[in-house]
Amino acid sequence: MTLADLQSHVYHELPMLQRTVTGRRTVYRIVASAVRHWPGTVLMQCDDGEAQVVGTHFGRQLERIARREYGMGIILTLVLSAVISEIVKVLIRWWMERHENQTAMHCMTLQMRGSHD
Repeated sequence: MTLADLQSHVYHELPMLQRTVTGRRTVYRIVASAVRHWPGTVLMQCDDGEAQVVGTHFGRQLERIARREYGMGIILTLVLSAVISEIVKVLIRWWMERHENQTAMHCMTLQMRGSHD
């Protein structure tokens, strides 16, 4: 799976309202940021419940990154916060489904980090 495949998968898994309000481009940018900062090492040690806790904290990290990147007001922050939360849930669910997904995410994370460092 490529980053583009994952971005498309996440976009189509989001509720219609969130897709419409946020837009494909923003969702794709958030997914790319999530892949770049993915906490794979921590998640490898988690069961489903623990992964949800990690996901909550990871979502907050992505919100801070998005606020710096977009420099937005309170309303947009609330909207983006809800979308980021859903994106993280989709990514964690996908990641935990199969070992192949974990391997794919690991490869994408290494590529993203390598292309920006």
